[in-house]
Amino acid sequence: MSVKSVPAQIVDAIKEEDVKAILSLFKAKPEQIEVFTPFGGQTWLGYASQLGKLQSVRTLIDIGFDVNNGDKRDNILPICSAAANGHLAVVRFLLANNSYLDVSSSVNNALFAAVVGRSLNIVKLLLESGIDSKTSYNSDSMKNMDAIAFALMRGEEQCAQAVALWNADGNDDLASKLLNRASEIADENAYKE
Repeated sequence: MSVKSVPAQIVDAIKEEDVKAILSLFKAKPEQIEVFTPFGGQTWLGYASQLGKLQSVRTLIDIGFDVNNGDKRDNILPICSAAANGHLAVVRFLLANNSYLDVSSSVNNALFAAVVGRSLNIVKLLLESGIDSKTSYNSDSMKNMDAIAFALMRGEEQCAQAVALWNADGNDDLASKLLNRASEIADENAYKE
């Protein structure tokens, strides 16, 4: 019978939402708080957020994990990991614990992550929480891409409509114009040479 490694024990404790085991493991190995996991280079909090394990997320924050410490490669925050996987309760909890709504790049934008996660409820929560919904991005892979165009490209029309209506301050005519322009942007990005 082999003994499981500390990381394997942490994985099990997070998945099972075993608060006692989580507390015990991080007390015995506090250096694990600073570790980037082999799971996308994220922190243990990012990993728990990705899985939607709310009780594990609470426990990790209680023992000192920073909600604004992102992954090793792109600094993707735990809120993006939760949003991209449709975990509304975790997103809500992270927001309540002062998660930063980073819009410095499309991969760091929780609103884009919520679109990927196909979660209209998370999109609405992020809008209500003050995320900058008008930011657009230009890179090798996208031009003038805002959240509305991104949602349309991903086939998430309800998410696009929600953002457009929000950006139009509830004005249906303006929202319709924003959706039309976003559709053009989506088409331009889809047919780049």
